[in-house]
Amino acid sequence: MSNPFEIINSRLDSIEELVQRALHGNAPEPPEELGGLELAQAVTRLSKARIYSLVSERAIPHAKRGNKLYFNRADLLAWIAAGKRGNGQEKGR
Repeated sequence: MSNPFEIINSRLDSIEELVQRALHGNAPEPPEELGGLELAQAVTRLSKARIYSLVSERAIPHAKRGNKLYFNRADLLAWIAAGKRGNGQEKGR
């Protein structure tokens, strides 16, 4: 019969290795929460011209500091979610 402590030690070594990998760069970085036009393009998948148009209409959530536009990922996602259409069942009412 094998030593049960050897099994425990090998499993602990595996867990330790996984934790070390996660702590030292193998973990994915969280996406940026605040960014410029590039972030807005990535989140909305709209062109620069369309985003500028929506900004001028004040139809898309943004902030402006000087000549620079800033967008918040959470605000953009909420804006997209607010624009979702129904599933079509409400048309007949």
